Amino acid sequence: MSRGDILLLHGAFVGGWVFERLRGHLSHRGWRTHAPDLPFHGPDHAARDANGQPPDPRLAELGLRDYRRAMKAEIAKLNGKPVLIGHSLGGLLAQQLAARELCRAAILLAPVAPWGVLGGVLPHSWQEMAGGPLMQGLGLMWKGGTFWNKALPPDRQLALDYAMAHLPPSLQRDALNRLVPESGRALFESLMWWLDWQAASHVKFHDLKCPLLILVGEDDRVTPPSSCRAIARHYPGRAVYRELPGMGHFLFGESNEALLFQECADWLEALP
Repeated sequence: MSRGDILLLHGAFVGGWVFERLRGHLSHRGWRTHAPDLPFHGPDHAARDANGQPPDPRLAELGLRDYRRAMKAEIAKLNGKPVLIGHSLGGLLAQQLAARELCRAAILLAPVAPWGVLGGVLPHSWQEMAGGPLMQGLGLMWKGGTFWNKALPPDRQLALDYAMAHLPPSLQRDALNRLVPESGRALFESLMWWLDWQAASHVKFHDLKCPLLILVGEDDRVTPPSSCRAIARHYPGRAVYRELPGMGHFLFGESNEALLFQECADWLEALP
């Protein structure tokens, strides 16, 4: 008998394929899993990028609201409220959907911080600012000048240095080959929220009432533990927060992946 549905929300520059290993583990535990691609994030867009074709121009028109609308449509296909599992940017989308009471629980894996969470994107020191995820993200986005009205091709060296440093080389090659372009608008709305007067990444924290599990790698250089701890503080009494030793940002395929899977499965089995 199935335990219920789990909808998995992927992050920037990737697709639902990142959850392949986790889906197998959860399916073995009796869950029905669904890992849809965000709009214009499917395999055909990875092939397009690999062949040197420009990103689909329609991607540049999309922002967080469009991504959220697409995932709401996926939830509507299910029988009842699912559990959400969101990784990175998907962790931000999961918070926004949970605050709209569209799930019964959520797991946030290395989540991007919502609008106004000062412990998230903003650095704690000039040294952190010079080498941290904020400046690396800005370096990626400003390579071609303005970025918020463009579809951005993936920067594979940046992905290697910051997101995939803990992956073994064979899995790095496979992941790099599957990267897809990303919406500059969605990145602007999530990484530079203090400049977004429309507050597209805002979450109504008090409206999020379901149980949360927040997991982050101790060595995460994209959404570091300081950021994820700041997120957890906005959900007192609702969030369980844990750091995973020896893990970075990508998580899937890293050496301590079994611990990640076990943490997720054990927490899910304890849900009412």
